[in-house]
Amino acid sequence: CTHNYLWLITSKGLFVYDGVNWGIQNVKNNNKLGSDLIVNIQSLNGKLWIATDNGACYTDGENYFSVYTGGRARAVSGSNSGNTAVGTAYGVLVDKNNTASNIGQHEISYLLYDKQGQLWVGTRKEGVFKLSGGIARQYKGPAKTIMGFSLVDVPANPANCRLPGNLIKSMIRFKDYIAVGTTGGLCITDFDNHYECYTALHKEFSQKGSKIVDEEVEGNSKIPGNKVSDLATTDNYELLFVVTDLGLGILKGNEWLDVNKIIPGLPDGITSVAWCNGDLWLGTDDGVLRVQKFSEYLTNAEAK
Repeated sequence: CTHNYLWLITSKGLFVYDGVNWGIQNVKNNNKLGSDLIVNIQSLNGKLWIATDNGACYTDGENYFSVYTGGRARAVSGSNSGNTAVGTAYGVLVDKNNTASNIGQHEISYLLYDKQGQLWVGTRKEGVFKLSGGIARQYKGPAKTIMGFSLVDVPANPANCRLPGNLIKSMIRFKDYIAVGTTGGLCITDFDNHYECYTALHKEFSQKGSKIVDEEVEGNSKIPGNKVSDLATTDNYELLFVVTDLGLGILKGNEWLDVNKIIPGLPDGITSVAWCNGDLWLGTDDGVLRVQKFSEYLTNAEAK
């Protein structure tokens, strides 16, 4: 939700809802988009950042400004001080000149500037990098890899990193931390000493003699699923909405709420989530669902 508008990405352009009507931005009426295939959007620092199949741009609510025209953008973000970053399949381009950063040629999945202007880079295999003052630091959670007939533990980097997965799907500012959605669970962290991570029942490889087997492992929470694809939060950070492969989760404090009790009849196939002017918006396989005045749903559920 940016400038009180709701934005919806599709393969046919960027749809926008002003509270009354739906409109559309596409290459026919806005050449700054570069492509009708919208890959990723992010509302940050008073702007909407838009990554497309052929470039990246942002809007301040009135005008659109191009920041990258060199091909497919996987993600785009901007800081309060005017810095920009574009993620591609081969790394991160920073500043107005699209200068290659020093993290290497990793495939980028998500970008986020924090309040201090530091850039956090989510990748598809290598966890998260922090770019600050021209220095890159990697944060990669513990993992396992198969070498021949053996299962080998790959230590975390740094040793205290507890990311539950190293394929990053989403990141969002949450209180004084960053909430990170991975294919192995959710983690709310400062990437220093605070790692508040949540996992569901899942399968992991384990070594049984000379065999490597896939075993079920209990999770540590009631998060619906481990593959986190999207995140949103209320304006006061009271609630964190988490879209997983097995449904929507809502985190309040350190408690996972009963979503079916709050929103009875919620459909399957939830793909995305947004918070806008007190309403909860959910993207589904069949369209968009609006839960108006969500706080009333929550109050009614808590009263039962």
